[in-house]
Amino acid sequence: MSLAPGTKGRERLITAAVVVGVLALWYVAALLVQSGDDPLAASKLPYPHGVIEQIVDNRSVLAEAGWTTLKQALIGFAVGAVVGIFSSVVMAQAAWLEAGVIPFILAAQMIPMIALVPIAQNIFKNDDVTRIFIAAFITFFSVSIAVLRGLKSAPPPAYELMSSYNAGRAKTLRYLRLPAAVPMMFTGLRIAAPLSLVGSVLVDLSGAQSGLGYLMLAAITFGSEGAAVLWGAMIVLLALGFLMTQAVVLVERIVAPWQPDLRHGKA
Repeated sequence: MSLAPGTKGRERLITAAVVVGVLALWYVAALLVQSGDDPLAASKLPYPHGVIEQIVDNRSVLAEAGWTTLKQALIGFAVGAVVGIFSSVVMAQAAWLEAGVIPFILAAQMIPMIALVPIAQNIFKNDDVTRIFIAAFITFFSVSIAVLRGLKSAPPPAYELMSSYNAGRAKTLRYLRLPAAVPMMFTGLRIAAPLSLVGSVLVDLSGAQSGLGYLMLAAITFGSEGAAVLWGAMIVLLALGFLMTQAVVLVERIVAPWQPDLRHGKA
Protein backbone atom coordinates (compact mmCIF):
# COMPACT_ATOMS: atom_id res chain seq x y z
CA MET A 1 0.00 0.00 0.00
CA SER A 2 1.37 3.43 -0.90
CA LEU A 3 0.23 6.96 -0.43
CA ALA A 4 -2.16 8.25 -3.07
CA PRO A 5 -0.78 10.79 -5.54
CA GLY A 6 -3.14 13.39 -4.09
CA THR A 7 -1.69 12.85 -0.62
CA LYS A 8 1.87 13.37 -1.87
CA GLY A 9 0.75 16.50 -3.68
CA ARG A 10 -0.79 17.89 -0.50
CA GLU A 11 2.41 17.16 1.41
CA ARG A 12 4.48 19.07 -1.15
CA LEU A 13 1.99 21.93 -1.06
CA ILE A 14 2.15 22.12 2.73
CA THR A 15 5.96 22.07 2.64
CA ALA A 16 6.01 24.88 0.08
CA ALA A 17 3.52 26.88 2.14
CA VAL A 18 5.67 26.50 5.25
CA VAL A 19 8.78 27.68 3.37
CA VAL A 20 6.94 30.69 1.98
CA GLY A 21 5.53 31.47 5.41
CA VAL A 22 8.96 31.32 7.06
CA LEU A 23 10.45 33.60 4.41
CA ALA A 24 7.57 36.06 4.79
CA LEU A 25 8.01 36.17 8.57
CA TRP A 26 11.77 36.58 8.08
CA TYR A 27 11.23 39.57 5.78
CA VAL A 28 8.78 41.17 8.21
CA ALA A 29 11.09 40.61 11.18
CA ALA A 30 14.10 42.00 9.26
CA LEU A 31 12.08 45.03 8.21
CA LEU A 32 11.03 45.73 11.80
CA VAL A 33 14.58 45.31 13.10
CA GLN A 34 16.12 47.54 10.45
CA SER A 35 13.42 50.22 10.52
CA GLY A 36 14.83 51.75 13.70
CA ASP A 37 17.86 53.94 14.28
CA ASP A 38 20.20 51.13 15.30
CA PRO A 39 23.25 51.29 12.98
CA LEU A 40 23.95 47.62 13.68
CA ALA A 41 20.43 46.48 12.80
CA ALA A 42 21.54 44.92 9.52
CA SER A 43 24.02 42.72 11.38
CA LYS A 44 21.33 41.44 13.74
CA LEU A 45 18.90 40.21 11.10
CA PRO A 46 19.70 40.66 7.38
CA TYR A 47 17.09 40.19 4.66
CA PRO A 48 16.80 36.70 3.11
CA HIS A 49 17.82 37.90 -0.34
CA GLY A 50 20.99 39.38 1.14
CA VAL A 51 21.85 36.05 2.71
CA ILE A 52 21.20 34.21 -0.57
CA GLU A 53 23.44 36.67 -2.42
CA GLN A 54 26.23 36.06 0.06
CA ILE A 55 25.83 32.29 -0.31
CA VAL A 56 26.16 32.62 -4.08
CA ASP A 57 29.05 35.09 -3.90
CA ASN A 58 30.94 33.02 -1.32
CA ARG A 59 29.91 29.58 -2.56
CA SER A 60 33.48 28.31 -2.89
CA VAL A 61 34.40 29.41 0.64
CA LEU A 62 31.18 28.00 2.09
CA ALA A 63 31.60 24.76 0.17
CA GLU A 64 35.16 24.27 1.45
CA ALA A 65 34.19 25.08 5.04
CA GLY A 66 31.08 22.93 4.83
CA TRP A 67 33.02 19.95 3.48
CA THR A 68 35.62 20.27 6.24
CA THR A 69 32.92 20.15 8.90
CA LEU A 70 30.80 17.53 7.16
CA LYS A 71 33.65 15.13 6.37
CA GLN A 72 34.76 14.77 9.98
CA ALA A 73 31.16 14.60 11.19
CA LEU A 74 30.46 11.72 8.81
CA ILE A 75 33.51 9.79 9.99
CA GLY A 76 32.62 10.37 13.63
CA PHE A 77 29.00 9.46 12.94
CA ALA A 78 30.06 6.15 11.37
CA VAL A 79 32.49 5.34 14.19
CA GLY A 80 29.98 6.22 16.90
CA ALA A 81 27.25 4.17 15.22
CA VAL A 82 29.41 1.05 14.89
CA VAL A 83 30.68 1.26 18.46
CA GLY A 84 27.18 2.02 19.76
CA ILE A 85 25.60 -0.95 17.99
CA PHE A 86 28.37 -3.35 19.04
CA SER A 87 28.29 -2.23 22.68
CA SER A 88 24.49 -2.56 22.80
CA VAL A 89 24.63 -6.11 21.46
CA VAL A 90 27.22 -6.98 24.10
CA MET A 91 25.24 -5.36 26.95
CA ALA A 92 22.04 -7.08 25.85
CA GLN A 93 23.57 -10.49 26.48
CA ALA A 94 23.33 -10.17 30.26
CA ALA A 95 21.21 -7.99 32.54
CA TRP A 96 24.07 -7.58 35.04
CA LEU A 97 26.36 -6.30 32.28
CA GLU A 98 23.80 -3.74 31.14
CA ALA A 99 23.18 -2.63 34.72
CA GLY A 100 26.89 -2.14 35.28
CA VAL A 101 27.67 -0.23 32.07
CA ILE A 102 24.59 1.94 31.46
CA PRO A 103 25.20 4.27 34.46
CA PHE A 104 28.64 5.14 33.06
CA ILE A 105 27.19 5.83 29.61
CA LEU A 106 24.55 8.09 31.12
CA ALA A 107 27.12 9.83 33.32
CA ALA A 108 29.34 10.49 30.29
CA GLN A 109 26.46 12.25 28.58
CA MET A 110 26.16 14.64 31.52
CA ILE A 111 29.48 16.20 30.50
CA PRO A 112 28.72 19.53 28.78
CA MET A 113 29.99 19.60 25.21
CA ILE A 114 31.36 23.09 25.75
CA ALA A 115 33.66 21.59 28.40
CA LEU A 116 34.43 18.32 26.59
CA VAL A 117 35.58 19.99 23.35
CA PRO A 118 38.56 21.89 24.82
CA ILE A 119 39.53 18.80 26.82
CA ALA A 120 39.54 16.74 23.63
CA GLN A 121 41.48 19.45 21.81
CA ASN A 122 44.17 19.41 24.49
CA ILE A 123 44.40 15.62 24.29
CA PHE A 124 44.41 15.12 20.52
CA LYS A 125 46.11 18.37 19.43
CA ASN A 126 44.38 17.97 16.06
CA ASP A 127 41.16 19.66 14.91
CA ASP A 128 40.11 16.84 12.57
CA VAL A 129 40.58 14.13 15.19
CA THR A 130 38.72 16.24 17.74
CA ARG A 131 35.79 16.70 15.36
CA ILE A 132 35.64 12.96 14.77
CA PHE A 133 35.80 12.21 18.50
CA ILE A 134 33.03 14.66 19.42
CA ALA A 135 30.78 13.48 16.58
CA ALA A 136 31.38 9.85 17.57
CA PHE A 137 30.75 10.62 21.24
CA ILE A 138 27.37 12.21 20.47
CA THR A 139 26.37 9.45 18.04
CA PHE A 140 27.37 6.64 20.41
CA PHE A 141 24.91 7.66 23.10
CA SER A 142 21.88 8.05 20.82
CA VAL A 143 22.54 4.83 18.93
CA SER A 144 23.55 2.62 21.86
CA ILE A 145 20.49 3.49 23.96
CA ALA A 146 18.14 3.10 20.98
CA VAL A 147 19.59 -0.24 19.88
CA LEU A 148 19.63 -1.60 23.43
CA ARG A 149 15.96 -0.78 23.81
CA GLY A 150 15.22 -2.32 20.42
CA LEU A 151 17.03 -5.53 21.29
CA LYS A 152 14.65 -5.96 24.22
CA SER A 153 11.50 -5.01 22.31
CA ALA A 154 10.56 -8.44 20.94
CA PRO A 155 7.38 -9.80 22.59
CA PRO A 156 7.60 -12.83 24.92
CA PRO A 157 5.68 -15.13 22.51
CA ALA A 158 8.45 -14.57 19.96
CA TYR A 159 11.02 -15.87 22.43
CA GLU A 160 8.81 -18.85 23.16
CA LEU A 161 8.61 -19.59 19.46
CA MET A 162 12.41 -19.43 19.10
CA SER A 163 12.73 -21.73 22.11
CA SER A 164 10.31 -24.21 20.54
CA TYR A 165 12.63 -24.37 17.54
CA ASN A 166 15.53 -25.03 19.92
CA ALA A 167 17.24 -21.81 18.74
CA GLY A 168 20.31 -20.86 20.72
CA ARG A 169 21.38 -17.41 21.83
CA ALA A 170 23.19 -16.66 18.57
CA LYS A 171 20.23 -17.60 16.36
CA THR A 172 17.80 -15.75 18.61
CA LEU A 173 19.98 -12.68 18.31
CA ARG A 174 20.25 -12.97 14.54
CA TYR A 175 16.68 -13.84 13.65
CA LEU A 176 14.69 -12.13 16.41
CA ARG A 177 16.49 -9.52 18.49
CA LEU A 178 18.48 -7.76 15.76
CA PRO A 179 15.52 -7.43 13.35
CA ALA A 180 13.42 -6.13 16.26
CA ALA A 181 16.11 -3.53 17.01
CA VAL A 182 16.35 -2.17 13.46
CA PRO A 183 13.52 0.43 13.73
CA MET A 184 14.88 1.79 17.01
CA MET A 185 18.42 1.77 15.61
CA PHE A 186 17.43 4.00 12.70
CA THR A 187 15.51 6.26 15.08
CA GLY A 188 18.73 6.75 17.01
CA LEU A 189 20.67 7.32 13.80
CA ARG A 190 18.19 9.96 12.65
CA ILE A 191 18.65 11.82 15.92
CA ALA A 192 22.42 11.45 15.92
CA ALA A 193 23.03 12.48 12.29
CA PRO A 194 22.40 16.25 12.65
CA LEU A 195 23.75 16.28 16.21
CA SER A 196 27.07 14.87 15.04
CA LEU A 197 27.29 17.76 12.61
CA VAL A 198 26.57 20.24 15.39
CA GLY A 199 29.34 18.62 17.45
CA SER A 200 31.76 19.10 14.57
CA VAL A 201 30.78 22.77 14.32
CA LEU A 202 31.26 23.18 18.06
CA VAL A 203 34.89 22.17 17.58
CA ASP A 204 35.15 24.80 14.83
CA LEU A 205 33.86 27.40 17.27
CA SER A 206 36.36 26.39 19.93
CA GLY A 207 39.57 27.44 18.26
CA ALA A 208 39.75 25.40 15.06
CA GLN A 209 41.28 27.03 12.00
CA SER A 210 38.74 25.79 9.44
CA GLY A 211 35.13 24.66 9.06
CA LEU A 212 31.74 26.32 9.17
CA GLY A 213 32.10 27.33 12.81
CA TYR A 214 35.41 29.05 12.08
CA LEU A 215 33.76 30.86 9.16
CA MET A 216 30.95 32.02 11.47
CA LEU A 217 33.43 33.43 13.97
CA ALA A 218 35.36 35.15 11.18
CA ALA A 219 32.13 36.69 9.84
CA ILE A 220 31.22 38.08 13.26
CA THR A 221 34.43 40.13 13.36
CA PHE A 222 33.32 42.05 10.28
CA GLY A 223 30.18 43.37 12.01
CA SER A 224 27.25 44.21 9.72
CA GLU A 225 29.28 43.38 6.61
CA GLY A 226 29.74 39.79 7.73
CA ALA A 227 26.21 39.26 9.03
CA ALA A 228 24.90 37.81 5.78
CA VAL A 229 27.89 35.46 5.60
CA LEU A 230 27.17 34.32 9.15
CA TRP A 231 23.56 33.60 8.30
CA GLY A 232 24.61 31.96 5.06
CA ALA A 233 26.90 29.60 6.97
CA MET A 234 24.04 28.71 9.31
CA ILE A 235 21.75 27.95 6.36
CA VAL A 236 24.44 25.73 4.84
CA LEU A 237 24.71 23.95 8.22
CA LEU A 238 20.94 23.41 8.29
CA ALA A 239 21.00 22.07 4.74
CA LEU A 240 23.83 19.64 5.56
CA GLY A 241 22.00 18.41 8.66
CA PHE A 242 18.85 17.85 6.61
CA LEU A 243 20.79 15.94 3.96
CA MET A 244 22.42 13.71 6.59
CA THR A 245 19.03 12.89 8.07
CA GLN A 246 17.55 12.12 4.66
CA ALA A 247 20.53 9.89 3.88
CA VAL A 248 19.72 7.85 7.00
CA VAL A 249 16.08 7.63 5.89
CA LEU A 250 17.17 6.42 2.45
CA VAL A 251 19.41 3.73 3.95
CA GLU A 252 16.55 2.64 6.20
CA ARG A 253 14.26 2.24 3.19
CA ILE A 254 16.87 0.02 1.54
CA VAL A 255 17.86 -2.01 4.61
CA ALA A 256 14.47 -2.41 6.30
CA PRO A 257 11.66 -1.92 3.74
CA TRP A 258 9.47 -4.35 5.68
CA GLN A 259 8.56 -1.78 8.33
CA PRO A 260 4.88 -0.73 8.22
CA ASP A 261 5.66 3.00 7.98
CA LEU A 262 7.97 2.43 5.02
CA ARG A 263 5.51 0.10 3.28
CA HIS A 264 2.87 2.81 3.56
CA GLY A 265 5.28 5.53 2.43
CA LYS A 266 5.02 7.54 5.65
CA ALA A 267 8.67 7.71 6.68
